[in-house]
Amino acid sequence: MSKWKAGYFFGEESALNQLAKVQVPVLFIYGEADTFVPTEMVYRLYEACPTEKELLTIPRAGHGTAFQVDRPQYEDVLESFMKKNLSNSSAVSSFI
Repeated sequence: MSKWKAGYFFGEESALNQLAKVQVPVLFIYGEADTFVPTEMVYRLYEACPTEKELLTIPRAGHGTAFQVDRPQYEDVLESFMKKNLSNSSAVSSFI
């Protein structure tokens, strides 16, 4: 599926290398209690992102649980990010 949609297999590339191809705004959301992805990785990805970007870290959230741990903050940041970035017509067309 990844080869068909993104043009590469998971084993072929790193997230850092693929991030160089990004042309839309990116919201990074990271659970500070994630034991699957090292904390340093989200900061490396954030710094490598060539486009408009934001970073939200959620204390006590594990891998993929940020929404469940702090739903109000998650929703506030996501809504703000989308309002700011979806008003740009090129970003909108990339999301559709």
